Order: sequence, then C-alpha cells, then structure tokens
Amino acid sequence: MKSRSSYSMVRTVLVVGITGLVVTASSASSGRVAASRGPQAAASPGYTAAQADRGKVVYTESCNSCHGPSLRGGANEFAAPPLAGPFFLEKWNGRLIEEFFRYAADNMPPDKRIAAESYVDVMAYVLQVWKYPAGTTELGASSPTMKRPIERQP
Repeated sequence: MKSRSSYSMVRTVLVVGITGLVVTASSASSGRVAASRGPQAAASPGYTAAQADRGKVVYTESCNSCHGPSLRGGANEFAAPPLAGPFFLEKWNGRLIEEFFRYAADNMPPDKRIAAESYVDVMAYVLQVWKYPAGTTELGASSPTMKRPIERQP
C-alpha cells in the first residue's frame, strides 16, 4: 500500500504537468491568431521610419531603375521581377522575410554597388512598402522581424 505522501506527490506532478500543457497550448493558439491577422497585427515591428527613409534613398539610387518606383517591377529593358504585389507573392508568400533579405543581399544589384550595411535599410523600406508598421527598434540582419513570414500585401 502506498503512503499518503506518495499520492500527494503524484497529484502535484499531474497538476503541474497539466497546467504546463494548458499554458503552452494557449500561447501557441494566441501566436496563430496574431499571425493570421496580417503584418500589422503580428509581433512588434522591427524597423524605424528613419531607417526606412534611408533605405528608400538607397533603393531609389540602386534598385528603382530595374524594380520600379513602387517595387512592382521595371518597365524598361533592364526590368526585374517585382518586389511587391501578386506576382511577387506567387514566389515568396509564406516564406521568411530573412530568406528574401538573404537572396537580395547575395544577388542584388548585379554590380554589388550597395554598401553591405545598407541592405538592412533597404529591407526596412521594403517592409514599409509591404505595410509592416514602423516601430522604435532598428531592423538588423538577425532581428526577430526577419523570422516572420512574408504575407499578403497591398
């Protein structure tokens, strides 16, 4: 026959275990709800308006001639794929922002005339065009924002 203290210990372990499962399940559920509301409702933004402004300057100087002023692709002989809109989303929807950032940093522009530190600023500008809201923390190559999925855009 088991002692009363061993039953008490089993009951305590069960209560703690069940509580942990409930907390974990509710946290996961609330994360899915935030993600389903789109870019504006997801985790706190990870770029600043000033950073996006710097990125817009670099984009205008180095990317605009191929990708166009609205990031929807260029209309000249150097036309490049869009960086926003439905055609862009056909390839990138649901993939991580970090994947897009790495691809752009590794491949664009073809002549590599952008300073390495400016790629993050350009990404901040792209996030602004995608309607992700600005915040108070600058975007970095390893920011949590980079782990967010690319979602529906205007």
